Amino acid sequence: MSHRWRGWCLLRPGLLLYGGTIGTNQLHAHHAVHLIVSPEPFTMADAHGRRLTTRIAVIPPDTGHTILTGARGALLAQLEPGSSPGRSLLANSGAGVNSSTWGPPFPLLPHAGVSPGHREVAAPLTFTRPLDGHEHSAEAAAALKIVEDWTGHRAAGAISMHPAVEMALAVVPTLLVRGPVRLGEVAAAVHLSPSRLAHLFSAHVGIPLRPYVRWQRIQHAIRLVAAGETLTSAAHSAGFTDGSHFTRVFRHNFGTAPSTLAAAIDWLPETTRSYKP
Repeated sequence: MSHRWRGWCLLRPGLLLYGGTIGTNQLHAHHAVHLIVSPEPFTMADAHGRRLTTRIAVIPPDTGHTILTGARGALLAQLEPGSSPGRSLLANSGAGVNSSTWGPPFPLLPHAGVSPGHREVAAPLTFTRPLDGHEHSAEAAAALKIVEDWTGHRAAGAISMHPAVEMALAVVPTLLVRGPVRLGEVAAAVHLSPSRLAHLFSAHVGIPLRPYVRWQRIQHAIRLVAAGETLTSAAHSAGFTDGSHFTRVFRHNFGTAPSTLAAAIDWLPETTRSYKP
């Protein structure tokens, strides 16, 4: 059945969370761990044309895939592969590079939230609850719970940040618009060695500094596009070279053009500081 992409989306460093109708797309591969959970079957194919019709799929990073028939009421999550939740999702699902292994070997429950039943661990900034007050806030919170179940990372409540990480999170936005953000530059600003900051940042935020910066750039630019700015203007504001550069980075991470998602998605509000110091 042919479906068009239409739904809501929560985008934060290390996580893209989408709920609604998933449509078809072209064969692509992106550097994210991909989870799709749906109450009705959808059909995918890998780079060799092998097909899988399923209600759950976990797709490893940099693995060619395409959605041939979509589904309604689906959840799609993309996680940074180097993050603890991303690594856990791959390990817990047993997903490999072939289409036959995209469907994890766990029995389906009557509802879309399928929990493979594994040890819970605390999650940092990535898994803080969505802000209340939006039309889709409750749906996003429920969807986040499903991802928590699959990764084994429980929701983060009040997070006590190391002071140096607090400072780094405040410094990064001021550096984004200037171009590349170097670990050494941030470390000097917070008076730590690069190795010490790298360890603390990953532990408290959930992903290393470099992918955090990439996700922040994408997050800032796509919100500007969704608000009506041109790709070029949004790209420059987020520190990309131009609109083409931003589009390439976005396609590599999410498998589609930013203009397509901006037009079809209701973006949930997200603060830069999603934690409570």
